[in-house]
Amino acid sequence: MSEKKALVAPQPGSPAGTDAERIRAALLAIAAAEFASHGYAGARLESIAAEAGITRAMIYYYFGGREGLYVAVLEDAYNAIWQAEQCLIVDSLSPEEALRRLVEFRVNYYIQNPVFVALVSIENQQQAQHLKRSETVTSSAAPSLAHTASVLKKGQASGVFREDINVVDLYQVIVSLGFFNVANRHTFGAIFRRDASDASHVCEFVTDVVLRYVARHPKP
Repeated sequence: MSEKKALVAPQPGSPAGTDAERIRAALLAIAAAEFASHGYAGARLESIAAEAGITRAMIYYYFGGREGLYVAVLEDAYNAIWQAEQCLIVDSLSPEEALRRLVEFRVNYYIQNPVFVALVSIENQQQAQHLKRSETVTSSAAPSLAHTASVLKKGQASGVFREDINVVDLYQVIVSLGFFNVANRHTFGAIFRRDASDASHVCEFVTDVVLRYVARHPKP
């Protein structure tokens, strides 16, 4: 995607960019909810514009249309979880406890942000054709992967984690187990009568699976 225009001009007396950033953030939140509820094709730009207090033409002017807005929503959604993850301070913790914190963060984030889970599920149905057009998503993901890599390397260096663990594999395990809990909560819950909102239970068993996966000498 090309660099996006500022959504609105700042109001007199406001810090530069404050109004534009606030309105853009509100628009993306409204659009995220609309896309999550109705899918890429089913979302109505008229509804998004009306709730945001702008015209449909403004969406086309600033984002180029439906796809540009949708890609901006995806970028914003991914950046939100990655930035939140960077706030976790785990450097002083043992490798096991640091990894536990990363797992707990992911599980709780997905439970608390079902719109994010819905957006990712929808884009997977689209075979990531829109996300592939983002110019920033890959580079934006790097710090999140590096965060996990630092914990893994610390555990490997101290001899508590296996040497043959690939960081992308570990990242995938954490994301998959946490994501499944929310993405499949309705069908899984209907079949097995399980409440997917019980974060403490999910954190406990997902953490146990992840720690056993990386452990050099798993506990019996």
